Amino acid sequence: MVMQTKKKFAIVTGASTGIGRAIAIEFAKEGAFVALVGRTQDKLLETKGMIAKIGGEAEVFIGDFANLDSLRALIQSIKQKTDRVDVLVNVAGIWHGKDEVYAGKNFEAFPQSIILDTYAVGITAPTLLAHALIPLMSKGGTIVNISGTFESGAKGWLPYYVSKRAIEDLTIGLAEELKDKGIRVNAISPSDTATEAYKKYFPQYINDAIDPQEIAKYAAYLSSEESQGIAGKVFVLKKNKKPLESFHS
Repeated sequence: MVMQTKKKFAIVTGASTGIGRAIAIEFAKEGAFVALVGRTQDKLLETKGMIAKIGGEAEVFIGDFANLDSLRALIQSIKQKTDRVDVLVNVAGIWHGKDEVYAGKNFEAFPQSIILDTYAVGITAPTLLAHALIPLMSKGGTIVNISGTFESGAKGWLPYYVSKRAIEDLTIGLAEELKDKGIRVNAISPSDTATEAYKKYFPQYINDAIDPQEIAKYAAYLSSEESQGIAGKVFVLKKNKKPLESFHS
């Protein structure tokens, strides 16, 4: 059944933990109905419970972005739920597995499956989500993509690096294409972020990592009327520093 509501309809991928969860909660605080997208149902339900505790509304949508059929099914589920999308936030990415971080590895040592999954989740899925959902967006709609900073370059985690640089290019290109429709597209490139996974794999750097809530607040800002006129930008966020525009080329 198609939902009828005056609330903003915001879709947040990777909403089961970390940055995605923080963004989903922030949009719920702002009064949006949030579609929580990810592949881990129990974690998504935890996010939904957190949103319910603050009086917000959300629904869980399961999809494995590394599987094209699953992604297509997810898109259909969203379209069955709503005929209007106001905000799309692409957060999901692959930089670690269950018990391994994909860093400090020579490129030729990566399994082919990890490379393909990283590209599928990091750039193919956001591209196809935008392609499918832009027709449901009207003037004032926004897309926010989450990238990542790479101050030491790509060495050691090349697949993730490539997927995130690609989403920055997608941001710039889509912003130009959608300008006449009044749909704004921007990206946030956060520095090391104090997520659960980051704490697990890089505890030695946690004191210098930015709080996911700061990223969430900026994502909400880029989707607000207050940020009208901002499009096609990539903003670098670091702990205790003002957002800095990245001149990615």
